[in-house]
Amino acid sequence: MSMNPMETVTVQELRENLPDLIQLVARGKIRVEVTAVNGERCVLISKQELDGLEKAIAILSDTDEFRDISTSLTRLAESTSQAAMA
Repeated sequence: MSMNPMETVTVQELRENLPDLIQLVARGKIRVEVTAVNGERCVLISKQELDGLEKAIAILSDTDEFRDISTSLTRLAESTSQAAMA
């Protein structure tokens, strides 16, 4: 999977260039990271890329390795919370 270049813009820049940015993102040319004044950030990706990522997650989460990792993390969380309560 090739990585799309990431463009970082402010909310104001997003407002000023929204049609062009949507077109570039929708065509899979770029991803856009939007940064708000308060530092919060989000990323715009194409619907096709989102669908691909969701499919990959579904495939990977249906493996023995994923289940083993999930079990280990659950056990770690349980032991950590029990230790904190003691």
